[in-house]
Amino acid sequence: MTIVHRITINVPRERVFALYADVGSWPMWDSETIEVGLSALRSGATGWLKPRQGPTAKIRVIDVVPDRSFTVEARLPLCRMQFGHELDGTESQTIASHWVRFDGPLAFLFRRLIGSGIDRTLPNTLAGLKRAAETAGLQQ
Repeated sequence: MTIVHRITINVPRERVFALYADVGSWPMWDSETIEVGLSALRSGATGWLKPRQGPTAKIRVIDVVPDRSFTVEARLPLCRMQFGHELDGTESQTIASHWVRFDGPLAFLFRRLIGSGIDRTLPNTLAGLKRAAETAGLQQ
């Protein structure tokens, strides 16, 4: 089972992706992220992320398609959790989709333990991304 939420943002996807690429800004628009230690948003990059609730997680960027998408993975005991970020749309509007997937022998357990919290908070994260992207669009 994959948890997916979407939002429409009234700026081109390049402006939204610029917020993703500015890793240090994530806590400014994602209320669930306190701090990120990741040198760059590029495939293979490793680092850590401190969520608002829960322990600091080691993360690895497993895929990046500039101005389109990126996926980050965190390892849990006998489970891997992937966070996907996808952008689609037109020259003036972007549909941002964030998804989370759990895979592995204990995926069912982690989906139950933390999946519902993620499902509940992803809309807030997307709303923060929308505010930040549209505000940045007004300043340019």
